[in-house]
Amino acid sequence: MEFTVYDLTSASASSASAWRAADNATSHAAAYRHTFEQAALADEGGLDTYFVTEHHFNGGFQVVPSPHLLVAALSQTTTRIRLGAMCTNLPLYHPVRLAEEIRMMDLLSQGRLELGIGRGTAPHEQAGFGVAREETEALFEQSFELIRQLLVDGGVDKYDTGPWQGTGVSLTPDATQSPCPPLWMTANSEKSVRKAARLGLNLCTGFLDVEDTARTSKIYREEWQAVHPDEPVGKYGTLQHIFVAETESEARRLAQPHLQDWLGAGRDAVVANKQSTAVDVGYEEHRQYFEKITRLSFDDAVERGRIIFGTPDQCAAQLLRKAEGGVQMFQGWFQFGGLDPEASNRSLQLFGEQVAPVVRAAGL
Repeated sequence: MEFTVYDLTSASASSASAWRAADNATSHAAAYRHTFEQAALADEGGLDTYFVTEHHFNGGFQVVPSPHLLVAALSQTTTRIRLGAMCTNLPLYHPVRLAEEIRMMDLLSQGRLELGIGRGTAPHEQAGFGVAREETEALFEQSFELIRQLLVDGGVDKYDTGPWQGTGVSLTPDATQSPCPPLWMTANSEKSVRKAARLGLNLCTGFLDVEDTARTSKIYREEWQAVHPDEPVGKYGTLQHIFVAETESEARRLAQPHLQDWLGAGRDAVVANKQSTAVDVGYEEHRQYFEKITRLSFDDAVERGRIIFGTPDQCAAQLLRKAEGGVQMFQGWFQFGGLDPEASNRSLQLFGEQVAPVVRAAGL
């Protein structure tokens, strides 16, 4: 199993600010400084990849509108760990410009880049860029096909896909990883999981329990083998909140309130969605997904593997259950909401020192 970090770069006082407005607990500058601290800890601690993400127009939730700029900066302050965005929302970018930025990030990181892609989930972000929500699925596929062609071939004489047309494209700089950096797709619904396999992309799911992890992993591998029978199956990853402490009581004292806040706000959002009669075209499965991940109590969420939590031994055991379900890449969300940054740093250190080595030693 590979061990990676998911960094939201949030200045929020609330774990729930993805669903409701929240005041800043720290300045945006302090949130950026903490990202650099955690990336250094992950680099020194032997973890495999450090992922940042992209969100817009909600400073109480996340303050990185350009994950690519942040990856470029982190490439100059880290030496070993791989770096990436998880994920870049393709409908918000011109595909030619994005292909050029991918080449630049890979060069600056000396071939350490990984890139996750998706179509985005937040309606206010799509509206801010003038992107029609019901068109994001088509825009994703149209953009991806051109980006992949550009990265692999180095350019095109002419392109005409979706809203994008142009001629005479020759990418610079030269490729660093050949033919391109590893590409991931973020997905949870069965339709999207199958799409990731069909497109030949590694897959990262989010917040699934042990049972759904195993089921989704099976769907992904079967779809991949049906579409690409002669190619090695892509990697399957999962994102979960995680907190590691020396004792369970310390973990409950420091982190449980913030994780409960996240679950509770999710339940509030589900109720609000149920009261709405609007049809969210192209996102119909999202309501069911969010209801499922937020309806559990905190202890049930830990028991079912939606949250990794507790002592190093407890967290290692929980991750081994994930590995048995087919997880090859674990993405840990270490800094969430109002969690004290020092507590988050200590959790990340304990993970690198006492959790990851145990799981690696198990050979899973």
